[in-house]
Amino acid sequence: MSRENRREQLGRRETVAKTIIEAALFLSDRPLPMDKLRSLSGLRKREKVEAILEELRKEYEESGRAFTISRFRGEKYMMHVKPEWLVLVKRHVSKNILSIGVLRTLSFIAYHQPVDKATVAAVRGGRSYSQIRELLERGLVEVEKKGRLTLLRTSKLFAELVGVEDNPAVIRKKLQELMQPPEKGVTQETDTS
Repeated sequence: MSRENRREQLGRRETVAKTIIEAALFLSDRPLPMDKLRSLSGLRKREKVEAILEELRKEYEESGRAFTISRFRGEKYMMHVKPEWLVLVKRHVSKNILSIGVLRTLSFIAYHQPVDKATVAAVRGGRSYSQIRELLERGLVEVEKKGRLTLLRTSKLFAELVGVEDNPAVIRKKLQELMQPPEKGVTQETDTS
């Protein structure tokens, strides 16, 4: 096989790998680890996958797309709607990804962060362990070991989805705003269509 044929074949393989990576990120509701992306795409080199991820991110940015690809701790990647667009459309699109129990555990962690895992379990009950595991898998919560304590805090992804800076004080303030009842005389918008 000639050098040119090999280059052409490699180019086709990388094009297919790019499409597979994009499809996997699009379908996933949680950050995907680098190893999973390498396995799915058939690419051995981490650098090749990183180059494809950066290429996709730039394509989305340059074409003005409403979504992007972000990197999170532990070499995990996720495609998600940019915060500025999420704010505009999220109340019109109802898609419950998390159960009420998981949302309550997440809000408790977000409000009290950093908070010990045992404290969350004491307040939220025994089911909180599986709820915390789900939140970790989805990349919404991160763990930090401090001696015997397992501290939980929200992730950069959580802050982006809520549309605030990744700062516990700012997140707490946003949660307090969301918990306020609507002012008298202010009516909620209703869809009449």
